[in-house]
Amino acid sequence: MNSAQAENILATLYSSSAALCIISIISLVVPWQHWDRTFNSCINLDCGCVLYGINTFGSFMGGDGKVCHFATYALVPSLLIGVCLGAYHGYRSCFTRSMDEPRTISRSPSYYNRNNLEGEVVVIRPKQRSPCKQWMPVACLAALICCLSLAHAVVITDGYYKTCEQYRRYLVNKLRSGVLETQAIHNRLSCGAILDFMDYIHPDTNNWRRGDEINTGLALQFSITTSWFNLFVWVGIFVISTIMARRRNKSLGEKLCCCCC
Repeated sequence: MNSAQAENILATLYSSSAALCIISIISLVVPWQHWDRTFNSCINLDCGCVLYGINTFGSFMGGDGKVCHFATYALVPSLLIGVCLGAYHGYRSCFTRSMDEPRTISRSPSYYNRNNLEGEVVVIRPKQRSPCKQWMPVACLAALICCLSLAHAVVITDGYYKTCEQYRRYLVNKLRSGVLETQAIHNRLSCGAILDFMDYIHPDTNNWRRGDEINTGLALQFSITTSWFNLFVWVGIFVISTIMARRRNKSLGEKLCCCCC
């Protein structure tokens, strides 16, 4: 894999990361804002997050609002870097540079044609782009983004399952379920089905009509899936950047460190 091929792949990966970040953020913010007023029943505390919900005596509260803020804004660095570097590598890969100045490549006598001026062969070639040199700083940046993306994916995944587990308990109390119903709720119903109960039967503490029911489970699952895919994309970016940095280090004898340019 040469530098041009690496840049083609990176342009696709960076663009994919930006798209995945947007989808993940929107898929989380929509259910969060939908349930914020209903779940936020705490005093002097923001507990309207749809992640890490808590089953209390006769009610269901959301998790700490800071969790949803982190889950929303943690992908912003990936989004911004993906847009900037995706545009940079995409431009270098898709658009050729202007024509170079005419140059004489042979002075030997030859027959006259439109490319031959007084026995000199003149050619005009496209300007060649210099290979990308900033591989190691990008690899270090990708490593940091991988850590941040991993933390984001783990938080929203764990928060989703904690809300699901707590709402199972709330649902058993709410429906006054017997032994068999309780076993079905805990052992057979998926988290998507449990959150469907939330969408349809959870009381609205604000006493106003929401309109069409939201699909909370599907939205959160979509956010989780795209978050993990974003992590895998950044792992790929890190691997490619590291490989190209090592090749540059071997060819030029440079030191392999994050501050090398």
